[in-house]
Amino acid sequence: MSSTSNPEARIVEALVYRLTEVTSTVLLGYSALGLNDELPTPAILVQLESIQEQGRQGSRRKMSMALNVSVVIKTDEDSTYTLMGLTRLVRELFASSERFTPEARTVQFSETQFDIAPNHGHLSFADIQLTIDVIL
Repeated sequence: MSSTSNPEARIVEALVYRLTEVTSTVLLGYSALGLNDELPTPAILVQLESIQEQGRQGSRRKMSMALNVSVVIKTDEDSTYTLMGLTRLVRELFASSERFTPEARTVQFSETQFDIAPNHGHLSFADIQLTIDVIL
């Protein structure tokens, strides 16, 4: 994990690093990468959607970071169950009261949206919207 002075980037780096506990292939900023046949699976694709300032108190800022986390596998007869298991592991990583980074206060997940490809060997996805409230 590289270090940077940008606190938002450090949080994203910590998130990506933590997700490698589920699978070693975790990619950031994946626009259209899902079409790549060379993508090793299973993989987790992370896309930063937005950063919103929610308030200030002195020099400290409360921010909300929204990210899309996609679990990707090659389709087979067990795709639904495999995606369910992998997304459960992602949620469990952040279920404990232990913060994955000192700045993170709360982590919330949306419902999981599944997109199972109709043909074996194609890519199937499970998408989770992740919101992290942070104090910077």
